[in-house]
Amino acid sequence: MSQVQSLPVWSIASPLAGGALHAAGSGLFHTLLPLRLVSAGDGASIVGLAVMAESAGFLVGCVGSTRLIRSVGEVRAYAAFSALAAVLLLSIAFNPGIAALMAVMAVMGFVNAGQTVIIESWLNAMVPNSGRGRALTLYVLVIGLFYGLGQLLARDIDPGGNDMLMFSAAFYVLALVPVTAIWVGEPQLHAPVGIHILRAFRTSPLGAFACLLTGLVSSTFANIGSLYVLDLGFTQDRIALLMSAVVLGALFLQFPLGALSDKLDRTNMMLTLAVVLVVVCGLFFTISVATPFWMLLILFSVFGGISEIFYPLGVAHANDRAEPADFVPLSSNLLLIWAFGGTLGPMIGATGIEHYGANAFFWYAGALSIAFALFALWRRLRRAGVKRRKDFLTYPQTSPEVYQWLPAADNQSPEKNEKP
Repeated sequence: MSQVQSLPVWSIASPLAGGALHAAGSGLFHTLLPLRLVSAGDGASIVGLAVMAESAGFLVGCVGSTRLIRSVGEVRAYAAFSALAAVLLLSIAFNPGIAALMAVMAVMGFVNAGQTVIIESWLNAMVPNSGRGRALTLYVLVIGLFYGLGQLLARDIDPGGNDMLMFSAAFYVLALVPVTAIWVGEPQLHAPVGIHILRAFRTSPLGAFACLLTGLVSSTFANIGSLYVLDLGFTQDRIALLMSAVVLGALFLQFPLGALSDKLDRTNMMLTLAVVLVVVCGLFFTISVATPFWMLLILFSVFGGISEIFYPLGVAHANDRAEPADFVPLSSNLLLIWAFGGTLGPMIGATGIEHYGANAFFWYAGALSIAFALFALWRRLRRAGVKRRKDFLTYPQTSPEVYQWLPAADNQSPEKNEKP
């Protein structure tokens, strides 16, 4: 066992704390950014372009940031990424035009992806093989909880002022402290995986489309959902609470639904959940500011949980059909498919809200859910049996580095798993 892996379990607290602080700043920023742009007189389509640019930068950063990280080392790269992210965020105080704003958001997406790669590679290097499943679950919980905490902090901050930018930038800078000031051993990045999107679709068409659906619906709503709630006439504190409910519902429903998928057929379960999602989207057409707030919290939580669960179920479904040596590259490419959906979706959703009102998003989400349900039904009617089946694991949408954590991928190599 390496020196890094022999460290006590508490040693993961340092990079985990850095990731948590960054998540809190991100939750605050992404909740209030749409409100800031709208208060400045920009339309929903401008919000969609800004979010799309950041998602595209994140997609590129997942693949391209590793070269820079390898050249200067993880600690220096993390420090550079955090400082640059904070400066870029503060530059929004000058109210740049749409072209400059998109450039700023794209670079922010890239550096955020780089930070995520570093945190995940660090945690992966410090956790022994036997504890990776628990560490991955802890990582998902901590990042999700602190992202939701950042959203709750948005209740009392004026989105049109600079306080939002200063607080978010402060969280980004504070994330430097546990990562750079506490020595825990510096990891080595794994070799980057190749991009084989079509292979992912060939291995599991339903799994790949489930990941795409999550990006188009769940990730899109996480970024532009504030516009929907604002259009309905809710106040800022209610917007922050409802958006936090979406994230926390996505976080806590993953575990029971994932465990249930181990007992049921995953294709049937995704088909059923797609039908449920259509019903949930239909319920959004009935709400207004007069709807009891506790009912809204439940509805938003259920929507967050159901729409988000398709990603981990899709990855698990694909891994059920893959060889062990293919788990890491397959899961990494499914992440890129999700990121593509998260890049395209905000522009479609925000434009729909701007031209057709708040309910346009749920017409969009409902139509996609119906299409997915029909595809899942077709796959169910023509599929062959699956001989192998892996236990469900929570799969966060972060960076390809997280898939090196998968216990099923440990100690595997193409040579060991090559068919005779």
